[in-house]
Amino acid sequence: MNPEEFNKYWDKNYPEANPIGHELKNVYPNRWLRIHSLPESKRYAESEDEYQIILSRQNKLISELIGENTEIIITSGQYEIELTDEISTELSDYGIFEKCRTIELHKIYPEEYEEDFFFDVYFRPDIWTMNCQNELLKSIADDEFRAMFVCPKRNCIVAPYDGGMDIIVGSQEKRDEIKVKYADWLSEREDGL
Repeated sequence: MNPEEFNKYWDKNYPEANPIGHELKNVYPNRWLRIHSLPESKRYAESEDEYQIILSRQNKLISELIGENTEIIITSGQYEIELTDEISTELSDYGIFEKCRTIELHKIYPEEYEEDFFFDVYFRPDIWTMNCQNELLKSIADDEFRAMFVCPKRNCIVAPYDGGMDIIVGSQEKRDEIKVKYADWLSEREDGL
């Protein structure tokens, strides 16, 4: 998949949303759920055993949602105050990313962002296999990096963050099925956060 194909896929399947992980739960609340990566909603790992819990939970759920040996698109973004074609060295730590779009945040959210504030979206195709992205997942769990896993075949998005994963699936029925199966990993809060 090249940048143009990814943009077409995104605009067709998620037309109301930008490819920014933390925004998706507000745009698709009936298809969204949040899984916590550690028991009792603990946010950060403090031991190797806790890292293993995070990686075990995340790999299990991503593999179930996406499937082994399935094509995924890993996306990441960078906030910019000027248009640039440079790619952060942070991105190169996790493979070769290409820029696929620039979002003019100041035009979409004028109350929140000053003029000339942008969000560059980068992507790279990959194949999901269990434990293949552990370094990336661990970096996200430590709040050192942000990325999403987009699976066109399963119409699913997994957006890990420091503390858990936001998941967007194809239907409310699928979301409810996952909520039942993984009830012990959900937040006890009424809003699901």
